[in-house]
Amino acid sequence: MMSVSIPAHHQRGAIPLANIEPQMLDQAPKSASTSNLSRIFGNTGDNSQTVNEQTIALNKAMSIAEARRDDLRSFRNKWNITDRAAIYPESHILHFSILAALVLFEGMANAYFFSTGSDLGLLGGWLQAITVSFTNVIAAFFLIGFLGMRQLSNFHIGANMKQMGAGLLALAGIAITAFALFGLNLTAAHFRDLLELNSATLALGGSETTGTVLAPVLEARTNPFGFQTLEAMLLLILGVTFAIIAAYKGRTFDDVIPGYGGVTRRLVAASDALEAAIFSKKNGNLPEEKVEDALLLHAEICKDLAGPAKADESNGDTQESV
Repeated sequence: MMSVSIPAHHQRGAIPLANIEPQMLDQAPKSASTSNLSRIFGNTGDNSQTVNEQTIALNKAMSIAEARRDDLRSFRNKWNITDRAAIYPESHILHFSILAALVLFEGMANAYFFSTGSDLGLLGGWLQAITVSFTNVIAAFFLIGFLGMRQLSNFHIGANMKQMGAGLLALAGIAITAFALFGLNLTAAHFRDLLELNSATLALGGSETTGTVLAPVLEARTNPFGFQTLEAMLLLILGVTFAIIAAYKGRTFDDVIPGYGGVTRRLVAASDALEAAIFSKKNGNLPEEKVEDALLLHAEICKDLAGPAKADESNGDTQESV
């Protein structure tokens, strides 16, 4: 039965229901809306506001998690991924730290090698060396490893023309960049060789060979491996080695399939948020059905993150239960 609030000036005597004015029923819709909210959010009472807030938070977490799960499944269907989950590092801090260490160490080594013939000494050698080392490491990391080698690893996914074209383009890019970086390190080694020879010539009272020193590219073209100092050979080996390490770190910076690591990480974040919403200390009064649905969704997401095979098993179990 609907409860009606009676104004104070009518409370002295009984009033027939027919004589109640429509204005007296203003509170009735509010009571009805409260009843509707009770059916939507579950138990209501003194803590109904807290329950409603937690239910809204859980609904939001579930909706986002379902959307991110669907994104991952759609991505796998698009790329025909049936054999594995995404492979990516938990954090990129180590990769960036290694890159910074490579640039710093190679720059310091090159600065020492270049400082012999530089008018500014160690400072001049550092300015020249840091430019060479930064270009060498960053180009190898990004162009060869992150872009080229990751694209080249996707030939086994499918044989369509778009993927084949991307693989061939990646192969050409790797070859061009590797040739350019080897030429850069070779030229830097010859530059170090010419600086040493110029310094020795000046020490013996000879004339300065400035023109020759300023033409290491020509020397690298005409006599690529004709080094006359051990330092020049060490400089070449050091630059090539650091470029290989940087390319490998670029290759392992994320999953070889572009975008696979990103869509997986977004699902992991949504799963963590869903887990936090499920096990919140304030969720004691939530409807059991809602919590069970959330737990079931979380279990399905865990299987999706484990790989396509586990996800297929989960879908099969769900269809059997239906």
